[in-house]
Amino acid sequence: MTRLTVDPKDLAILVVDVQPYFLDGWMAGASEPLLARLEVLLGLATAYDLPCVATFEQPVAKKGWLPERLGPYFPKHGERFTKNTFDCCGEEAIRDALARLGRRQLAVAGGETDVCVLQSVLGLIAAGYRVFLLEDCLFSSEPRVEPALRRMEQAGAIPSTVKTLNYEVRRSVAAPSAKAILAERCPGLRMVEPEELPGWEAPN
Repeated sequence: MTRLTVDPKDLAILVVDVQPYFLDGWMAGASEPLLARLEVLLGLATAYDLPCVATFEQPVAKKGWLPERLGPYFPKHGERFTKNTFDCCGEEAIRDALARLGRRQLAVAGGETDVCVLQSVLGLIAAGYRVFLLEDCLFSSEPRVEPALRRMEQAGAIPSTVKTLNYEVRRSVAAPSAKAILAERCPGLRMVEPEELPGWEAPN
């Protein structure tokens, strides 16, 4: 039977094309709720030692790397790859890196929802990965991305949010929170609890 819940020992994070070029003036809606949630997502990867892969669409010289505010949250064990294909599975280096992780569950965030995320998620599902789609960590220049979300979910992606992921990874109130773990590991790096995040608008 296919597992529908997150298994922290089988989970990795995939962040698709979170680059200033797309965020500054292109994305529909406000960027602050998205960036705040991505801070928490990357903080989870650091706190819980979750494998993390980030992709960046070429030309990076024009589109940039991670926004400056996210850099400190990106885990030291994380891997970064550039890509030309919209589907990250179209890049051999990325396919091989994901395979080496030995994880079959992927929590996916990034943009654009209806282009690179859509094609990557469909490629990952076809490759046998179980995808947890973090809908509050997605963005696009297109304000109406509900058809892309429907298509991914019909293909087998499981809708989720960064708050849900946080508690599925933590598992128990008796376990220390990611915020507490991160404060011990990375003094000076502030992480909010999911309940403190600014509101976000669900895609139309």
